[in-house]
Amino acid sequence: MLLLSRQRVASIERRPSGHILPSCLRRRCSAHATETGGKQKAAVVGNGLTGKDVIVRYYEAYNSGDLDTIASLLAPEVSYHDMTYEEPLIGRDKVVKFLKKVRRLMPGDLKFVIEDVTTGDPRAVGITWHAESGEGVVLPFSRGCSFYTLNPQGQITTARDVVESVIKPGDTTLKVLNAVTPVIRRLGPAADLSALSRLPLASAAVWAFYAGYSAYIMLGSSAPGVPVYATPPEVLTEVFYESLNFFYVNIGLSALGLSPVPSVPCPPVSEAVFNFVNAWSLMALPYMLADGRSRKLGGAKRVVAWWTGIMFLTNVFYIPYLAQRAAPEPPATPGALPPTPPANSPLPGWAPAFGATSLTVGLLSIGWALAARPEYGGLAERLSYFLETFNSNRAFYAFIVDSGLYCIWQAVLMEDAPARYRFVPFFGMAAHLITGGRAKTEDEEGL
Repeated sequence: MLLLSRQRVASIERRPSGHILPSCLRRRCSAHATETGGKQKAAVVGNGLTGKDVIVRYYEAYNSGDLDTIASLLAPEVSYHDMTYEEPLIGRDKVVKFLKKVRRLMPGDLKFVIEDVTTGDPRAVGITWHAESGEGVVLPFSRGCSFYTLNPQGQITTARDVVESVIKPGDTTLKVLNAVTPVIRRLGPAADLSALSRLPLASAAVWAFYAGYSAYIMLGSSAPGVPVYATPPEVLTEVFYESLNFFYVNIGLSALGLSPVPSVPCPPVSEAVFNFVNAWSLMALPYMLADGRSRKLGGAKRVVAWWTGIMFLTNVFYIPYLAQRAAPEPPATPGALPPTPPANSPLPGWAPAFGATSLTVGLLSIGWALAARPEYGGLAERLSYFLETFNSNRAFYAFIVDSGLYCIWQAVLMEDAPARYRFVPFFGMAAHLITGGRAKTEDEEGL
């Protein structure tokens, strides 16, 4: 959730200092009270404000959309950790950028209301809050508490949010803690969750998916048609002829009497599916070369080698490539945590040509499936052919399945692209390449 809310003055009760602070902060507040003769005075920081004043102003600024004031109240090195996220945000610019994104994604009338705030320590403040929408409608699961520390200049240096859980496990949480505590005690420092980043969990999941894909599509008997090892010769022959007509080039040359190899007519629906999927595969190369996570595969030549395999056998190579891409980055020193993956590079200068080529082939494939080779009948006959072949030909079935998976792979490779390109199958990828591969703007972050 958020670290910010709107002050509702009437709701702030003047309770003893440290009321909602951890014990260490309560001791600091008590010490401060002792130094002032037992009376807890409102101590101030360098800007003449009390710690409470700073936090209240902070919340008021958020609810009014005053990000400039928010920035002025944050120390340059501020650390903000929303406990619903794994890692904290470090630095004023990152926190302000995050808050700007949250304001854009959340309802415009949503406000965060302070319920209680501590006053005893000028440089440590705790609050409780909830969220409201409209005319004071309290949102469910919107309660939380936040803790702040300030520097001598009255700027926030650390912030931590603890938000109400949507799931209410009750005593189950205590039972789980009781069960895992002996294991954690035995593991010692190795029980730190950050150690999980050393494990190739995402990569293992992709490899497991590949095993299932291979068993179902290539080796099993559950999918339509026969397994790869029992593919009939006529199916292999048809795929070979479709390969000769790659991107319809040989068909065009044959029409001009220039065909270097024979152009054998195949069912237009099969030709269209074959070329459409290959056009989609073609567009992957610019993203693979620009992808920061792919650098650990061994350089551009190896990436091109993987892409070449994808062009010939689609997901037989695509999924293993993604599995290796998902592996943790090699640590700088043995035993160290894996570093953050390198940032993606700009797309190559020739990327628009790949996008235009694939878009042309894709549109031509749609027209080819619908109208090419009139001897194969009209739309009804072509639809009948599609359904019959889908339910009997393993190679054709695999191409259709691959098309569905390509929608997911596209979103993975285009993580830096705006949503209007990233999540529009095939045509979004082509348009993004043609327009030069524009990255998301700051306003589009999180979409």
